Amino acid sequence: MIGKRNYMWSMLRLSMCSWIFAVWISSPAFAQTDEEKVGEIAAARIMGAAPLVESLAAQRYINLVGHTIAQLNDGGFKWRFGLLRTDSVNAFATPGGFVLVTAGLVKQLQSEDELAFVLAHEVAHVLRRHHYRVVIRQRLAETAAKNLQAATGDLGNAALSQASAQIYARGLDKSSEFEADRQGVELMTQAGYDPAASIGVLERLQKLKGDDPRAELLFATHPSPAERLDTLLQTGVDALSRPSPSGELQRNSRFRQFLTLF
Repeated sequence: MIGKRNYMWSMLRLSMCSWIFAVWISSPAFAQTDEEKVGEIAAARIMGAAPLVESLAAQRYINLVGHTIAQLNDGGFKWRFGLLRTDSVNAFATPGGFVLVTAGLVKQLQSEDELAFVLAHEVAHVLRRHHYRVVIRQRLAETAAKNLQAATGDLGNAALSQASAQIYARGLDKSSEFEADRQGVELMTQAGYDPAASIGVLERLQKLKGDDPRAELLFATHPSPAERLDTLLQTGVDALSRPSPSGELQRNSRFRQFLTLF
């Protein structure tokens, strides 16, 4: 009976999480602009490969940290953050305010400040419209090549889904990644997090390079962590003001509790 009851509760949590994501991803209120539509389709495709972690408490925590960063410069987006149930080491941003981070990447981190850098990097991609601009260029090329639906410029959901898959398989150019690192550090610092945590994240990722298949896609679509770190240090990240140590204990306590949820 106990085993059956635990199974039923597990299925209930999974169903609740799936339902919340269905509302999160498909509500008409969240798909009012072309940019949001593109992001919704791309996020749905990512979620098709890696579902959300079932813990609602874990999802609330990710959104708490994410919104703490994004609210200072929200860009008019309806921000949504999610934790993916996969051991792969990666994070994704899609147009319109979707940010997804894998459990595999989170487990490589050591503090809430390091998580803040990961999320801030992705927030910066959205604010700079890095992925959306690639989609627009692909859309224009598709329209010019095929002369299809030139009046509306609408590729349709299937074409958008294929376009988004290509973007995340190839990655962005190096300059976009460096820009997201730089602006991400600025955003996390404004939100009260320690900018030095960005250095710790990149150093830890560098140790995985070439040795861990879980990070294969990350390294295939990003500059090396060492190159990112060198570029970031040239911007003076190590000279930025750091927050008072008094809040660090509380943040780290929250983060350790978060890690027990999945």
